[in-house]
Amino acid sequence: MLQASDILHKYHFLKALRPFSFSVALMSCGLGVTLAYQDGYGDAIRAILVMVVGVLLQAATNLFNDYADIHYWQDKTTALAGRVIHRIRRNALYALLLLLLACVLALYLVSYAGWLLLLIGLIGVAGGYFYTAEPINFKERGLGLVTVFVFTGLLLVEGAYMAVSGQWSSHTLLLAVPLSIISCLVLLANELRDVEEDTQRNIKTFTVRFGYASGRRLYVCLFTFLLLLVVWLVMNGIIVEPRWLLPSVVCLFWPIRLLFSDQKVLTRLPPLTGRVLLVFGLGLMFAV
Repeated sequence: MLQASDILHKYHFLKALRPFSFSVALMSCGLGVTLAYQDGYGDAIRAILVMVVGVLLQAATNLFNDYADIHYWQDKTTALAGRVIHRIRRNALYALLLLLLACVLALYLVSYAGWLLLLIGLIGVAGGYFYTAEPINFKERGLGLVTVFVFTGLLLVEGAYMAVSGQWSSHTLLLAVPLSIISCLVLLANELRDVEEDTQRNIKTFTVRFGYASGRRLYVCLFTFLLLLVVWLVMNGIIVEPRWLLPSVVCLFWPIRLLFSDQKVLTRLPPLTGRVLLVFGLGLMFAV
C-alpha cells in the first residue's frame, strides 16, 4: 500500500510533468522538421517554434492527465485527499497556461501554413483534452493507445512538417507510423507499470480491461510489428540509410527483457521505452 508521501509525490508538479515523455514531442516534431528541410522548405524560426509548441503541448497533456483522478479523491474527506485534490487542480491550471502559450505561438505557424494546420492543431488539442476528460475520456475507454498513435504520432509529425513547409505530405505521414508505434509503447509501458493502482481505482485502461498478460503480449506484438515495418520501409527505399537505426534496434531489447522479469521493477519500463523512442527518432532522422 502506498504511503501518503508517495501519493503526494505522484502529483508533484515535476512528477506529473513526466519529462521523460518529452522525447515523444521532440522526436515527432523533429522528424517533421527534418523531412521539411529535406524537401527544401527549411526555415529556422518556424522550426524552433514547432519544437517549442510540441513540447508545450506534451507538457500540458501530461499535467492534465491526472485530472481524472480527482473523482476518486473527491469521495474522501481526509486531509490527504484535500492536499491531493489541490495538487491535481494546480497542475490542471498550469496545463491550461501552457496550452494557451502553445496556442499563441502556433498562431504564427497557422498564418503561414493555413487552415489545414489550424484544423490539425484543433484536433490535437481536443485529443489531448479528452484523453482523460469527459464525456469521451479515451483513457477510461481503453483507447489511450489509439489516441497516442493518432494525435502524438501521425498528426504531430504531419503538423510539424506542414508548419515548416506549408504543404501536406503523404510521404511524411508514412514515415510517422514507426515513430507512432513507439509512442504507443511508451504509453503501454505506463499502463503496465500502473496496472495494480489503476485496477484499484477502476481506471479502465487497455491493460486493466484485458489484463497484464494481454498488455505484455501487445507490447511484444507492437515491438515485432515495428521491426517488420522498418524492414518493409528499407526494402521499398523509403528509409535509405538503415544503419542509423541499428542502435535503436539493440535498445529495444532492454525494455523487452525487463518486461519478462519481476513485475515489481517495472518502474523503469516507461523511461527505458522513452529512451528507445529518443534513440530511434534520432536515427530515423538520419536514416531518411
